[in-house]
This record gives sequence, C-alpha cells and structure tokens, in this order.
Amino acid sequence: MKPPSSIQPSEFDSSDEEPVEDEQTPIQISWLPLSRVNCSQFLGLCALPGCKFKDIRRNIQKDTEELKSYGIQDIFVFCTRGELSKYRVPNLLDFYQQYGITTHHHPIPDGGTPDIASCCEIVEELAICLKNNRKTLIQAFKGVLQ
Repeated sequence: MKPPSSIQPSEFDSSDEEPVEDEQTPIQISWLPLSRVNCSQFLGLCALPGCKFKDIRRNIQKDTEELKSYGIQDIFVFCTRGELSKYRVPNLLDFYQQYGITTHHHPIPDGGTPDIASCCEIVEELAICLKNNRKTLIQAFKGVLQ
C-alpha cells in the first residue's frame, strides 16, 4: 500500500473537486417509441441533469433550459434527496418547478426497487401523462445514459 503522500491527483476522483468548466455538450435524450403498447407517444430517457460526479460535469441551469426547450412537460425522478445532494444537484426539483416542469418524485434508493404499491402509482401517473399527450421524460440515475 502506498503512503498517502504518494497518491497522484489523477488517482483520486471526488465529486467535491470543482472543474474548471462544466460540460458544454447538450443533454442527450433517448426517445423510446411506445407503439408496441398501442401508444402513439414517445417516452424520453436522459441522464441526471446538472450532475457533477467523477468525470461527469453537467450544468444544471443549461440542462434544465434545454429540457424546457425540447418541450418537456413532466419528469419522473427516482433519485432520493440524498442522492441528488451527492451528485451536486440538491435543488434539481426546484429548478424543474421554476421552469414550469411537473415533477413526479418517487425516490428509490440506489440499487433498490420500489414496492408494488409504488410501482402501481408510478405506472398510473405515467399512463395519465401519456394519455394526456404530455411530453414526458424519465430521468435516469447518475448519468447512466451518458
């Protein structure tokens, strides 16, 4: 084992280190066609907007503005408040509200699964959004789709 003084900066990766600049690439949204379930809508999937962790450096304001410009009306968020803090976006739900995006927050701890009642509630809310032709997005965990 190396003594702490011999650790190189590149060997240590922390979400507490501030980057010189946030990532400037547009947030990527994957659109899932729902025609297989007799729905003409598409369901969007994207990584965690504004995420700052390891090599991911998103800008929360730019990402939220982009989501709004894409016409996103509803977002399903499954991160817990603790995870939002860990990934440096503790105010993400407030950002969505400020931009007029309806947030469906169903916290599921990392690695966990929702109980049946929660699953039913999520599916019911999602079905209502799609039935009402609302442009809907599921926000994936921690930059998974990046």
